[in-house]
Amino acid sequence: MTPRTLRMALTGALLGVLATAPVHAATEVDRAAWRADLAALTQTLQDDYAHLAWMASPQSGVDLPALARAATRALDEAHDDAEAEQALRTFLAGFHDGHLALLDRQSTDAPGPMPTAVDPRALDAATGCAVLGVIEEGRQDYSLPLQTLPAYHADGGSADPALRSGVITLAHGGRAGLLRLHEFDALRYPGLCHRLWPQLRHADGVRTMRATLQEAWVAEIAATLRRFRQQAVDAVLVDVGTNPGGDDSGDTLARLFTDQPVRSATLQMSASGTGVDYLQEQFERLDDALTRHHPDARARPMLTQQRTAFAAALRAAQSPACDLSWVWQTQQDWSAQRCRRLVAAGTSGGPLADPAVDRLDDFLIAHRLDWAQDVRAHRGAWHGPVYLLIDGKTSSSAEMFAARLQDNGIARVVGTRSGGYGCGFMSAESPAELPNSHLRVRIPNCVRLRADGSDEVAGIVPDVAVGARAGESARARAQRVLDVIDLDLARY
Repeated sequence: MTPRTLRMALTGALLGVLATAPVHAATEVDRAAWRADLAALTQTLQDDYAHLAWMASPQSGVDLPALARAATRALDEAHDDAEAEQALRTFLAGFHDGHLALLDRQSTDAPGPMPTAVDPRALDAATGCAVLGVIEEGRQDYSLPLQTLPAYHADGGSADPALRSGVITLAHGGRAGLLRLHEFDALRYPGLCHRLWPQLRHADGVRTMRATLQEAWVAEIAATLRRFRQQAVDAVLVDVGTNPGGDDSGDTLARLFTDQPVRSATLQMSASGTGVDYLQEQFERLDDALTRHHPDARARPMLTQQRTAFAAALRAAQSPACDLSWVWQTQQDWSAQRCRRLVAAGTSGGPLADPAVDRLDDFLIAHRLDWAQDVRAHRGAWHGPVYLLIDGKTSSSAEMFAARLQDNGIARVVGTRSGGYGCGFMSAESPAELPNSHLRVRIPNCVRLRADGSDEVAGIVPDVAVGARAGESARARAQRVLDVIDLDLARY
């Protein structure tokens, strides 16, 4: 048999096998079930999503009716479950809210046994800090390589190498102090924990250890700013590029950069179960301060007023909700909306973030009203020109910090528009589960309003845009940032 004849025989045999093999039809996607998931998802957003009314306004730049139509069309055209799932993920991605997300299904396996509890105080510094929750995440470097530019001198005064700082001479002879805040969470600065370990290991518990670490972190930032004053720098540049956020220090730390009063953002909570949880917590804290801690004549009216306000907010949150189903059919101007499903919840800095609270002698009572009491000893550590570097990865609490500095006229913001995460979660939330796919939905429950009344989830727009240019190195862009600051300083 020739090679050609052999190939033909083998081909014929193969075709015969294929012809007799059983055919397995592709599993059809259950469109009705996926449409039910989409309906459940949109209803959950109506019930719980704090930013929904903003997203339904033209000011948001989001077209919810178009997103809903596109999701329905994608489900109709999906060939399998993977494509149907992607349709829901694409729908939520269209909101451009980094806190809003579709989470994977949870395993139905039984959870493993809990490890034996460990007291970090009995361990060495490295292990104990890890047990405490102190994490090294590798974002200590400046978001742009400012340290590689000429005339940069590192500041060796910090107790934590992750709290990077330095001084650089500008083109026209001025000098800027550079401070890198890579996250708004003291637990992300391990060097500080290691240095403080001899003190931390004698604390009376994990909560006190973390509070001590938080206080030391704020003190280190303030000490850096005071060194800049002693070195007679002309301005401070704070780098929060690539900063993913953290805790409420995004609000409170703004007080370190000015000797003037700082106005916190108006805080609103969704009229939902998680919103009620936060309102109830604050009401109970205020009630406790009134009934158990003997406030003086100055504090009592403040506490009473705020307790009354939170009681009213609780009633409003638990009242029958207005109908937000219109958001999937049309858009309404943000300022003209009568229905937002939001209730007043004090400010981003506490129930009453007001300079009057600073005059209260009792720290516990003052702190129940204004969380910025944590930084009272360090306010105005710097009070000169401030510039803030942001980028598309500046998110969440870092955006709160940027908004406070910008809205209070403390800083000029430089860089590119921030990530648009806004307020995420003021109380713990268990993600809702969709009935068919069992995918889970993480839904923000709070809103921070800017000075102009807009929702912070829109992102922070820089006062001076400095974006990337084609073919430009990161080092060249870092130099442009400094050149912009150099020129802008001439206005002072």
